[in-house]
Amino acid sequence: MASETDTIYALATPPGRSAIAVIRISGDRAADVPGEFVAKCPQPGCFSLQTLVDGTGAVIDQALLLFMAAPYSSTGEDVVEIHCHGGVAVIQTLLSSLANVVGLRPATAGEFTHRMFHNGKIDLLGVESLSDIIEADTGQQLAQAWSQMHGALRNPVTRWRQAIIKIAAELEAVIDFPDEDIPASVVASIGERVDALIAEISDCLHDNRIGERLRDGVQITLLGPVNAGKSTLLNRIAKRSVAIVSNEAGTTRDLVSVSLDVGGVPVTLIDTAGIRQNVGPVEKEGISRALSAAEEADYTIIVVDGSRDDWQKDYANLATSVGEKHFLVVNKTDRGTTGTPPENALLISLTDNYGVDGFLNQLAEKIVQANSAQSSSIITRARHRWALEATLHGLEAGLRGNLEKAPEIVAEEFRSAATALGRITGEIDTEDLLDAIFSSFCIGK
Repeated sequence: MASETDTIYALATPPGRSAIAVIRISGDRAADVPGEFVAKCPQPGCFSLQTLVDGTGAVIDQALLLFMAAPYSSTGEDVVEIHCHGGVAVIQTLLSSLANVVGLRPATAGEFTHRMFHNGKIDLLGVESLSDIIEADTGQQLAQAWSQMHGALRNPVTRWRQAIIKIAAELEAVIDFPDEDIPASVVASIGERVDALIAEISDCLHDNRIGERLRDGVQITLLGPVNAGKSTLLNRIAKRSVAIVSNEAGTTRDLVSVSLDVGGVPVTLIDTAGIRQNVGPVEKEGISRALSAAEEADYTIIVVDGSRDDWQKDYANLATSVGEKHFLVVNKTDRGTTGTPPENALLISLTDNYGVDGFLNQLAEKIVQANSAQSSSIITRARHRWALEATLHGLEAGLRGNLEKAPEIVAEEFRSAATALGRITGEIDTEDLLDAIFSSFCIGK
């Protein structure tokens, strides 16, 4: 049975052929591993170039060995790294040899990072940041991940939590003397501090989910009647032929998507079937999928043919279906535009490129606004938002409570708020409250 005290090993670089591969070993037996290959374990913090051989004396590889002694390693345990040549035979031979060493076992997914967390080398936010650094596809995602690693959310959460714990500790001290009235100055001070915390956390939550959109990406759907130019617009934005373009109405029957990097934000752009009435079952299903994709999207671009007499009716129907998360593109202006387009409509012609650059700039502004310094967000995951909302709920409930008649209930609400914040970093410990209380006593007590 797997245990947290086992010595574990794993290939830390991608499988397959490469110039260099790294095999990591972590645990009490890590320092013994070089001896299994008739090599010496280096001094802590040092590399050593050594020849590794198997049980028969045959050379496996000449590799760099690195030893990091506990607790001064990434996992907090003894760690050995084997930096070997990245040939398939070399890697497989080393891994097979490790599998035969008594006391070693292959690491499970994420187990090295779990040990980092378990041994206090990293908190939950650090674990998430590390994952985001590895998974980042754009420069902006990478910058946001490193910002989180350096405490963008951790620092304010820690400060808020300490402030709440201090308030709860003061109330605990008051509860110990139930026959004495709470001084008005204490009631006022607690109220002012809780109000300030509520204001700060509320400002943090009112961020238009910018951090989550940057991390998870933005989905944009192209929606409109048949032959309005959606597929042509998709190809123009993608700068390559992604969707089939034809004068025949109903060419696009299913969803066609392309992944883009728009100003550092990952974007999935989806072309959909043209909307029209009286169609067959296959095209009807395509239209149903188009409307569903628009409903799920972060933004919808409604594309209409401005030269048609009924385009305004088409737009009105589609705008009603998708709600406010859309903007209007009136295409084919080279043929003339009937009626008066809305003030916020973008007039373009994909035939002669009129207005296309302006459309692309506005599209980028809508997406990349998340990256402006004044609108940056420190919330990057749904669980962060949930925990902060739970914190806000606890603080507001405590503020509504009767501090003079039922301080114990108010204190419990504040404790729940501190616990919610603790879930963000993984620091959920009642000893924090006890330490705050005990620290208020004099030395001789």
